[in-house]
Amino acid sequence: MSVPSVITALTPLSIMEANHPSTSSTDASATFEHELKDLIISAYGRGAAVEDTWEFPGPVSDAPNWRVTIEKVPPAERTYDPSLLEE
Repeated sequence: MSVPSVITALTPLSIMEANHPSTSSTDASATFEHELKDLIISAYGRGAAVEDTWEFPGPVSDAPNWRVTIEKVPPAERTYDPSLLEE
């Protein structure tokens, strides 16, 4: 699956931005959320299976490992009739 490599490719940029002294933790979190949202929507639009769980080990033994789960949540109300798309 190509999605984990895309996430890995974005990680150094996000870490650099998060550790930049002029960036607050709130700004870093908002940037991370925005980049992750763009990544998921873009990958889904290109046909990637983005629903999954991934485990990423930390760079050193004392760093935390990370588990990322992406789950598709259908809208509460649809604004279109899905049967029309199937015909």
